[in-house]
Amino acid sequence: MGTLTRREFLKRVGQGSMAVGGAGLLLSVSTWAQGSLAGQSIIHWSLLNPEGKSLREVALKEILGKFKEKTGITVTVQTLPWQELGTKLIASVQAGNPPDSSRVNIFTLKMILKADALTNLDLYLKKTFTDAQRKDFIVDFTPPVIVSGSKWSMQIEMTPKALFVRKDWLARAGMKAPKTWAELVEVGKAMTGGGKWGYMFNGSKTQLNQVETIFQPHIHGRGGQVLDASDKGVFNDEAAVKSYQFLSDCVHKHKITPPQVIAMTYDEVTDAFKSGRVGMIQEGSHRYSDIAKAIGAENLELAKMPSDDPKRPSPTIITGWGMGIPRGSKHPDAALEYIKYYIGAEAQEINARVAGSLPTRRSTLDRPFFQSKEAAYMRWWMDYAAERGEIIINVPTFTQLNEVMVDALQQVLNSPSANVKQVLDDAVKRYNQLLQA
Repeated sequence: MGTLTRREFLKRVGQGSMAVGGAGLLLSVSTWAQGSLAGQSIIHWSLLNPEGKSLREVALKEILGKFKEKTGITVTVQTLPWQELGTKLIASVQAGNPPDSSRVNIFTLKMILKADALTNLDLYLKKTFTDAQRKDFIVDFTPPVIVSGSKWSMQIEMTPKALFVRKDWLARAGMKAPKTWAELVEVGKAMTGGGKWGYMFNGSKTQLNQVETIFQPHIHGRGGQVLDASDKGVFNDEAAVKSYQFLSDCVHKHKITPPQVIAMTYDEVTDAFKSGRVGMIQEGSHRYSDIAKAIGAENLELAKMPSDDPKRPSPTIITGWGMGIPRGSKHPDAALEYIKYYIGAEAQEINARVAGSLPTRRSTLDRPFFQSKEAAYMRWWMDYAAERGEIIINVPTFTQLNEVMVDALQQVLNSPSANVKQVLDDAVKRYNQLLQA
């Protein structure tokens, strides 16, 4: 299912010695770029707008400027809702009008490949990186992002998840960040009141990413599985029942979560945290900087995902955006230059320094920024990922899996007396029938 052992992860982030040196590992863009590409323009699809105000968008604008300065290639960014990028990319390829390059999320990779919508990158990688140099990449050459033995996209960021907690609210309550789900309930009760809530999660089907934000950490953290080794649904075991019952109890029994979460999107939950309406949410490293800017870094505490065992946290689910070249790209060579730059040390450091995005390459951690106090929280993320990192479930039916699991969640949230086991039995049956179809 993509679980990283601590030893494997530490090897990849460079806790031990690793042969990644040698000419050509971090080639300068001037070495890569061919003169014939200068002056070309490419269209890139992203969830970010380089004229936007979020720190991730500010970082993108800086990266685009430096890329054009060094290569002469202009990148025109077309912005789409993040939850639609995968399906819109497939549709554009099928219509014969794809962008030249596009962001590709880990959890939609296999869905996009099932539609034959990406260009194979193997030839480029073989010419560019030796086997030893490939070890510089933390996630890229692990099984979850190698499909049918080939590479189709390159990760431009790594995004683990954690529990984001209002540190100032904890202080007022005289409490510490929870290590167990039972402790989360008690902290949530202390935080709830006066229009503020202790804990929120996203129950809307508008942005389907609940496998990574809710179900995988909850169910796997309790010792269960969402899918078995053959990718069939098994999210009706004891761990899953406990997880769904817990989420229902947060609303109906403990009253630390508002009933409105059934219609709240992922973005709306994050906005609620930034605006001071909730004290705890599950969120990713990619939004840390913007959240810290909104509420003050001194008021934000990162905590490992709770579990039923205070000595062993639930896993941090690692996802993140990659970049690929759609099949039918009109300027694949220029698009490749853009990918090369984005996975290089300069762009990776900009993304980290400005936006707080974790790098995907070990060698980037040697850059000056990562030795600073400002980057200390990134080392916390890396340690947690090394301890309990788990790659996001990645199946062609990821959207359908989310939809079925969220439908079940909405059923138990709508009815506090619902038979959770029966609801999940029906949901698993429905999902497995979709697989057969």
